[in-house]
Amino acid sequence: MADTVLSYTIPDNKVAEYVADYVYVHKNTEMTTDDPPVAKYTDAQWVREHIMRWVRSQITRGKNAQYRDAATASDVSDVT
Repeated sequence: MADTVLSYTIPDNKVAEYVADYVYVHKNTEMTTDDPPVAKYTDAQWVREHIMRWVRSQITRGKNAQYRDAATASDVSDVT
């Protein structure tokens, strides 16, 4: 199966506003281990990274649900 590309387009005149709105809710707080620590991502990079992490977590969630739903309960009512 070929790779699938997922993309979204934000109009140029809305990028700064949307990035600021996103970061307001999902804070860009990851820091490097440098001394002094500095932000690991710019706000725009953080939006992309956070969305990628969310997508990955939803894929993991789906895999776990499939695994859980495939498990069958054992009937042990006949065990004495």
